[in-house]
Amino acid sequence: MKIIYGITKSNFGGAQRYVFDLATEAKKAGHDVVVLCGGAGALVEKLKAEEIRVISLPHLHRDISIIDEIKSFYFIFRTLWHEKPDIFHTNSSKMGGIGNYAARMAGVKKIIFTTHGWTFNEPRPLWQKLVVKLFVWLMILLSHKTICVSEKTKKDISHFPFIQNKLRVIHNGIAPFQMLERNTARRALGIHEPETLVAGTLSELHPVKGLDVLLDAWEKFSKKDGATLVMIGEGEVRKNLEDYADELGIRDKVIFKGYLDNAKQYLSAFDIFLLPSRSEALPYTLLEAGLASRPVIASSVGGIPEVIQNGLNGALVPAEDSETLFSTLVLLSEDPGLRSRLGSALAETVKEKFSLEKMARKTLALY
Repeated sequence: MKIIYGITKSNFGGAQRYVFDLATEAKKAGHDVVVLCGGAGALVEKLKAEEIRVISLPHLHRDISIIDEIKSFYFIFRTLWHEKPDIFHTNSSKMGGIGNYAARMAGVKKIIFTTHGWTFNEPRPLWQKLVVKLFVWLMILLSHKTICVSEKTKKDISHFPFIQNKLRVIHNGIAPFQMLERNTARRALGIHEPETLVAGTLSELHPVKGLDVLLDAWEKFSKKDGATLVMIGEGEVRKNLEDYADELGIRDKVIFKGYLDNAKQYLSAFDIFLLPSRSEALPYTLLEAGLASRPVIASSVGGIPEVIQNGLNGALVPAEDSETLFSTLVLLSEDPGLRSRLGSALAETVKEKFSLEKMARKTLALY
């Protein structure tokens, strides 16, 4: 088959990771693969390294601009008309909306859309949520099949009319990866005391990730000697988080490391992995922490409870609840045996249920 994957941005967040993984797996399976994306970021570089053809969208970006959206629609339509793919697989809301409509107009045989989370689940005014839900409904109607990466993601829209037969759940999956040796990873992150308890996260620094709640919990927890919090990732609220850490008086106990290429290799430095999100679909970083056998404390939102069984292979806490996050940090920090058991159990869960091979096989079968 000829498959074109479409995505709005070319940075390397979770949705871009998904496109990269599927594109490389589809190429290995012998398909003709092209990726259509906005910008020239890390995704483009990684795809070119795998000798996957990339078509750059000059006018597509996250911000809304009517003129640019019209130009993008025409560019996508013209590309699809010329390329004549068997499959056009869109990702992200803007690419899904504009791309799915352009694909219908171009007569593409099969249009697949993958949702990586619903923005109507994020904190926003009610009228905005209603507008977003209408847009989502139309986007799904324009697809032939829509992939939900968790059962919760599907449940959130299953009451929408005329779309039930379009929805399929295919969980995200990852392949085994190499990590740095523990002390090497710690030194690279700026931690030089081998006995320091290190808790950390790999996350876009975005309001929905709940990192302000994490700082509230860390302010209480950091009174414990020899503990360091590491945030690997970049994003729009980095300065706000740094200022808040200053305000709480814990700036010297938090390392904002910024974006690191292949960030998952540093997971060996962590004693505890934290994911205090306000909303999620099924985050890759959770699966990476699991495969790395890290004990995880995560918010009980979105598809996270489909991976974490509280007390069996990790710890779930309510979103926005810094007190429970703090007390759970204390519990795990004081019990190395519990950390080891939870980490090992989560690694087995991820290997069994959330492999890249399983995700790719189910997705290609849907095509």
